[in-house]
Parts: sequence; C-alpha cells; structure tokens
Amino acid sequence: RSPRRQAKVTLICKRFSRLLFSHIPGVFRCRQLIMSLANQTCWVVGGVGVIGRGITRGLLSAGATVIVNSRSPERLEALSKGLGNPDRLVMVQGSLLPGYASKTVADTLKSGNPLNHVVSHGAVRWWTRPAPGHFDHYVYHAGCDESYSLNIRGGTNLLDMKCEEFITSSAQLASLHFSAAQELIPRVAASGGPSTYTFVTGDGSGKPNGKRTAMGEINSHHVWGLSAALREELSSQQSQGKSSVMCREIRVGLPVQEAQGAHPYISEEIGDLCAGIASAFSKKSDNGRLIKIEDEKSLESLLAEYNISRDERVGELPHHLCG
Repeated sequence: RSPRRQAKVTLICKRFSRLLFSHIPGVFRCRQLIMSLANQTCWVVGGVGVIGRGITRGLLSAGATVIVNSRSPERLEALSKGLGNPDRLVMVQGSLLPGYASKTVADTLKSGNPLNHVVSHGAVRWWTRPAPGHFDHYVYHAGCDESYSLNIRGGTNLLDMKCEEFITSSAQLASLHFSAAQELIPRVAASGGPSTYTFVTGDGSGKPNGKRTAMGEINSHHVWGLSAALREELSSQQSQGKSSVMCREIRVGLPVQEAQGAHPYISEEIGDLCAGIASAFSKKSDNGRLIKIEDEKSLESLLAEYNISRDERVGELPHHLCG
C-alpha cells in the first residue's frame, strides 16, 4: 500500500471515528476549544444548496441562530426538514438581488436584534454542470452549479453571445454578492459585538476536471475580485479604527462529491470551518485572509486551526445524504 493511499485511509478512518463518537462527552476534544456562537445571529447567503446546507448546519451546531433566505419556499422547507426543523433556523422567503435586498434585510431584521456574522456562499461546486434545459429558480436540479440559480445564460459559445447578453450575464453573481454585502455589512458593523463576513467560493480555475461553463467561470472570478476588494478595504478600515468587521474568504478547491464517496460529510466540515472562523473574531491578524482548501489534508489542518466548541444544548443534527 503506497504512503499516499495509507495517509488517505488513515484520514478517512479518523473522520469516521469522530462522526461516530462525537456525541460522547470528552471524546475527540483534544483540539484547543474556543468560544461557541451561542446567542449570536448569522445570515447565510446561498444557504439552501449542498454546500449551503453544510454551512447552515455548522453554524447551528455551534449554537447560533441562523437566517437563510431563498426565493423558493420549497427549498427552504426542504432545508429545514433535512436539519430536523431546528428552532434557531429562521427561514426567509426573499431575494438579496439588487432591487430586492434592502426590503428583504429590513423586513427580516425589523425586530432590532443584532446581526453578528454573515457567510456569503456561491458558485462553489465547480466540478458539476447544470442539468440540460432551462434552469428554474424554484426547482433544484441535482449537479447544478449555484451560479445557475441566477439564470445565467450558459448554453451558448462565449464568442457567439451578443455584447448586451455578455454584460447582463457576466456579473450577475457578483451583483448578488455586492447587493448582499451592501445591505448586510452595515448591519454586522452595528451589532456592537463579534462581527465577521466570510465569503465561500469555489476554486475550479484551470482544473482539468472543472466543468463550469464559460459564463459560470467568469461569474466566479468576479466574486473573487469582489471578495479581494472587500477583504482589503475592511482590513484597512480595521487598522485605522474605522471598522470592526473581520472579512475573510474560504476558497474550496476540493470537490465535494455525492454520497457514493468515501467521506460524504465534507460539506458539513466546511460548515464547521465557517463556524470556527466566525468565532475567531478576536484574531485580528487574520482579517483579510484568503483561506484555501486544496485537499482533504488542508481541510483537516484548517479544522484544527479554527476549532469551535459545540453548544451542548444543541444536540446532534441530522446528516445529509450527499456532500
């Protein structure tokens, strides 16, 4: 057995053991524990898909109240049901696209409760392609790149597009994330407590097994640019004492496979990582950091670096059948 294969088997066995025995007090708690997200509120942008569900689960498991929005009531209901209908999951039927985000955020936060953290996720699943045919906002198609939730045109050769079509399609994902950031970052900054904003993106650029369409690739790069600009801006503002918001990006270069894979819970580990990063708000030197997940080993290392204590009142949430 090759050293590489042996290392992979050891890693899988260790993760399986942690999942199997994680409910037993004191077992697999050897990492340094930091404070949980109890009594804090998080908003997950793009929380109803495969990766989004893992992020939502991770934040809930850390004790947070989690807000997830979608234009699809069916997808919100499926998310809640899949997580066991947790009390601290707040489902919002509404859009964060330009022209809609202001009302969605204002209506959701009108009670005045502070918003502490945002995880803004999209277009992570670079290894999948959309199902044939027109994508419907309100119907989930397995194997679909999240960028297609915006009806970005992808069935045409890039240079066959009209200029107007290119302009319309090329920045839709970045427009969504800009609109969300524009509404949510001021709310997070005004919380008076822990405040973080974390992008979760997909790194499929140049990978031989990457299956994004040309327009999906362009949209993902636009989000990278938006993330880089905001990370730099908020980090600079923090150093000048003008902002308290910690902004980071998790870039996923590791394919999160479907349930047939050897380890079907990678999306949940990404969610645990998001929770750990949100809880590490006091790590000021980390502001603006680009955090790359290149393989299972780097994910395991990051989980050790950004560990978080589970809120013992939460209990074990259900696992999902796919990554």
